[in-house]
Amino acid sequence: MGWLRDIDRWFMAEVLPHAAAYRAKAVHFCGRDEADDLVQEAYARVLKTPDFRAIVSARGFVLTIVHNLALERLRRANVVRIELLASLDMLDVADPAPDAFAVAAGRSDLQRLLQLIDSLPPQCARVLHMRKIQGMPPIAIAEALSISVSTVEKHIAKGLALVTKARRDSEAQVEEVCPAFPKARSSTLT
Repeated sequence: MGWLRDIDRWFMAEVLPHAAAYRAKAVHFCGRDEADDLVQEAYARVLKTPDFRAIVSARGFVLTIVHNLALERLRRANVVRIELLASLDMLDVADPAPDAFAVAAGRSDLQRLLQLIDSLPPQCARVLHMRKIQGMPPIAIAEALSISVSTVEKHIAKGLALVTKARRDSEAQVEEVCPAFPKARSSTLT
């Protein structure tokens, strides 16, 4: 077998032993009719990989290729069988929109940040609000408030330091009131 390339040896040792898993995954996505074609196409892509030595888990790599090829086929198909649509629900494709908890937590964090900014000295609060909330560049802030850019940068630095300190202090107070790990009670039997 001197005519085998390194990638061929790697393929036989690392990829082929898991052929049943690849076929099962392909059957799940495309049905029995197209499963073998999908696996063969995945093998072709694996053999085209320029740096196969960098692949840590050959099985996981090929399963990912099978998964992606199945998605490509489903996207290109003019008619999609109902069974395949059911398997799309199993893909666990994450919705990029934040969930209700993330939205509520973000709003709560923003409200807390606005309260902390409002508690700063007036000029520092104005500058920090214009920079961090309104997104204005320091030059525009300097022009709007008739102060130098250097002064704007100092107000931003001072404001951020005070807000950071206030947030740390409030988190420390919460930790004291509600510790993450309650102290163990000594239990005595009487």
